[in-house]
Amino acid sequence: MKTKRLNWKTFFHLLRFFEVVAIIGVVIFTVIQIKDFRNSQSAQLMLEFNKDLLSHTNSRLITAIENDMPIFKENGGEFTATDVDQYLTVYELLNNVHESGLITDEMLYNAFAYDVVKTYQNQEIKDYLSFIRQEDETFFIGFESLAISLLGVDN
Repeated sequence: MKTKRLNWKTFFHLLRFFEVVAIIGVVIFTVIQIKDFRNSQSAQLMLEFNKDLLSHTNSRLITAIENDMPIFKENGGEFTATDVDQYLTVYELLNNVHESGLITDEMLYNAFAYDVVKTYQNQEIKDYLSFIRQEDETFFIGFESLAISLLGVDN
C-alpha cells in the first residue's frame, strides 16, 4: 500500500485556504460584535432618555398632555414655560441622537412615538412654539422634526 505524501506546494495552498477562511470568520465575528455593541449603546441611550422623561415634572407634564388637561399656569395648568422648555429639550436632544444614528428607528418609535406625537398635536404646545418662535424661529425645530417623522411612520 502506497501512502501519498503531502508536498510543500499543496501544504502551502491548504495553509492559505485556512488563513482566508479564518480571516473571513474574524471579519464576520467583528461585524456581529460591532452591531451588538451599537445596539447595546442604543438601548443605554434609550434608558437615559426615558429616565429624563420620567422625572417628576416631566412625567406630570406627559400625563397632563395625554389627558388633554391644561398645561400652562395661565391656562389653569401647573407648569411654567421653563418646565415645558426642559421637557421639549429632552425631545430636541433625542432628535439629535437619532439623526446621528445612535438610536434605531424602531427603538425610537417603540419608546417615544406616542408621547412625542401627543405633545406635538397639543394646542397649548403649538401656541407656545408659535410664541417663542417670534424671537427665534429655530426654537425646538428638532422636536418638531422628530414629531413629523414619527407621524409619517404612523401614516
